[in-house]
Formats: sequence, structure tokens, C-alpha cells
Amino acid sequence: MRLLRKILPLLLCAALLLGLCPASFAEGTGAFALELAVEGGDTAQVRAFHVEYGGNLYLSLADLSAALSGTPAQFRLDYSAVAGEGERFLITTGQAAAAAPRAEYAASHAPVGLSLQRNRLFVNGAERRYYSYRPREQDLYLSLIDIQLILDVTITRDGEALHLWPERPFEPDPAELEAEGFFDSCNAVMLADAETGTVLFSRENRRPFPIASLSKLMTYLLIAEALEAGTIGRDDAVPVSAAAEALSRSADGVVRLTAGRSVPLPELLQAMLLASSNECALALAEYVAGSEEAFVARMNERAAELGLSSARFYSPHGLPIYGESAVPGKLQNQMSASDMFRLSRYLLAHYPGVTDITSQRFGTMPTLSFTTANSNPLVFNMDGITGLKTGSTNRAGYCVVVSMPVSSGGETHDLVLVLLGAETPTLRGQAAEILLRWARRQIEREGFPAPPAISLNIKA
Repeated sequence: MRLLRKILPLLLCAALLLGLCPASFAEGTGAFALELAVEGGDTAQVRAFHVEYGGNLYLSLADLSAALSGTPAQFRLDYSAVAGEGERFLITTGQAAAAAPRAEYAASHAPVGLSLQRNRLFVNGAERRYYSYRPREQDLYLSLIDIQLILDVTITRDGEALHLWPERPFEPDPAELEAEGFFDSCNAVMLADAETGTVLFSRENRRPFPIASLSKLMTYLLIAEALEAGTIGRDDAVPVSAAAEALSRSADGVVRLTAGRSVPLPELLQAMLLASSNECALALAEYVAGSEEAFVARMNERAAELGLSSARFYSPHGLPIYGESAVPGKLQNQMSASDMFRLSRYLLAHYPGVTDITSQRFGTMPTLSFTTANSNPLVFNMDGITGLKTGSTNRAGYCVVVSMPVSSGGETHDLVLVLLGAETPTLRGQAAEILLRWARRQIEREGFPAPPAISLNIKA
């Protein structure tokens, strides 16, 4: 018993340390060799991980580059570390691998300490924002789904063997993905034509869910209407309140604000939409309506006027609002995917200038001494994306509204995708990109589908 008392603290510490270790590679202790057969070519080996669960494959880009060298799907992977630019991984499609294939594949490949992050990745010179794992060497492990999106090839799977089809573009059918449960990890999805109201894909689109920072689209609408009415001006300097400063210094702060200082309205708008700054949204709301409470009341009134029956707003930024009782409630802005589509459609029709901001990859706010990247990864990962907004809280999950113009037969329509409650940011980006690529190719091949008998119009 005395011995047990002595070693028990050690055992508890060991258990705690194990609990703190990254669980990303819980399915195995390291990489394993995986057979990859290339249609019309040879079979090669690449290293892979199962991440979090069996079947969620991440592949070594260095090994994949070597395996595809000499095939129509070949690409070159390079690593660059330049002063002032940092570390970069560069994919150049159509070029052979930089090095010969490796002769040996270790049974274990030191996964300890790896974490999912956005390592700087460039494809043919353009920055992409995919999540990846980086080992100690100059290599990245990228999701099997993201690899297909980047290379635009189809990879089929048979157990632990993969078959790559270089001539087959990656365009899975959303109906088949839905049947296989791919979208079950999202609360709601809706993809529709903003010009006609035609719904191209949807699931749970009429049920309200928390929307987090997607709320800032309604905040933007009220600001745009105030600008149009002349009650505020585009060149106005907006004063920062003590509440806005306090929020900026909290765990939910993005841009540091100082009470009593004034900031140009365009900079606050840019920070709100690109960086999803909660404090900038609050400062703007207080300036437009006099107080946060008055602005939120106007958000709900405007939602009712527009026929957004599922909308409930408690804050101008989308953060939860907590009650003050001994057992406090936690109120979060909510809306259905269908109503979020209606709101986005209204914005694009009446205030298309919103995309002048939301289509930017990077923004600079000189007064705030702040530079940011767009929080929307689709702006980086697909050509032609014009917005609109991302959002996340613990309860809302990972949400996004994406706008994308598509042309066919001399016409151009905006498509709007609303995705609510994805379990991870990786899934949010993958599901959104798969649906948008599918829709664009369908329309480019077959033209725009006929408008529905009852369109998803919004009240004027």
C-alpha cells in the first residue's frame, strides 16, 4: 500500500501527460506504406496516416509527387524558406518530381507533436488555404479529399489500396455523398441561384441553427442602409466605446481598439468582414443606432420586414449572450439556411458593393495598424469566389456563406452556398468546395436550370 501511495502521483501525472498529447493520430503510432496504382502507369508506395478515425487518410505530398512523376497527374513539390517571406511549400502541376522515389518506407514515422494547421502552401504560384500536417522533414501530409481538389483527379479506394485516375476530374455527385452520410456532419446546407431562386442542393435548410459571425451580414446590411439614407457617411470617423475596447481585449477580440479613439468607418467594415472582428462590429453598431441594444432591436425588426421568419438576433457580432442569473442562459443568434440565403441574395441584389470587400484575399487597416487575411478559405482555394462570410462558435460549429458568379449562355448568375454547423473547419471547406465545383461544372455544361414555380424571393 505504501508503494502504491508513492507511485500513484507518478501514474496520475503520466495519465495527464498522455491526455495532453495530440490525439490527431489516435488510430496508429505512425505512418504506413500504402499502395497507389496510377491508371496507365505503375504501382508505387506513399506514406499515409489515418487521422482521428480509420479511413480519414492524409498522404505524404513528397511521396505522392514521386509516385505520379511521368504521369498526366504529375506535380513537383518544393520547399522554400526566404527571409521576410517565411517557409513555403510549392506545388507546380505538370512538372516531374524534384527527387527520385524513396526506396524504403519506415513502419513508424514519428507522428508525436504533429498538429493540424495551415502551413503556407502555393499551387502554381497562388496561395491555397488547406489544413495539413507537417513532419520534421520538408514534407506535408494533406487530406485525400484536398489532394483531389488541388490536382482535380479522382482517386478511388479499395481498403488500403488507392487507384488514381489522372484523366477523370474530381466531381463527386452530391446526391451520392448525401446517401453515404458525407453531409451528416453539418447542421444544414443550401446551394441556390441568387438570380432565380433555384435550389441546386439542400438539406435541413428550413430549420434554424446558430449562425455565429454570419450575423455580421445583417449588421452590414443595416450599415449599408444607413449609408444610403445619409444618416452616417462613408468618410466618418467612428468613436470607440469602452465596451468595444473591452471586447477587443477579451478572448474573443481580434483587433485591439482603444476607447476614445476614432477609426475610419471603411477600416472597421473591412476588419468586420475580412477578419470577423467582433469589436469592430460592436463599434459600428453603437455608432449607427446609439447603443448595442438599439441596433440589435433594429436587426430583428429588419429581419421581420424582410420575411426572415427564423431569424433571432441577440448581438451584432454573433457571439453568445449570457444571462446574469445564478444559472445563466446562453443565447445565440440563429437563422435557417433558407433565410440566410434570402438575406445574402438581398445583399447581393441591393448592395453588391459588399463583395468589393469580401472578395479580397488580404486587407490592411492603417489606422488600426492591422493587416489580415480573409477568413474565408474559399477565396484562396477557388477562382472567382466573391465572398461572403465565415463564422464559428462552440454551439454553431463552423459556418460559411459563399457567393460565386457563374456564366453560361451569355448570362451570369451569382450562386450562394450556405453551410451551417460543420464539425471541423476542414470539413466546412471541403464540403463547400465540392458543392461549388459541382454546381459550376453542371451549369457550364448544361446551362442554368429553369426557375422554380415558387421562387425564394425576399420582401423588398
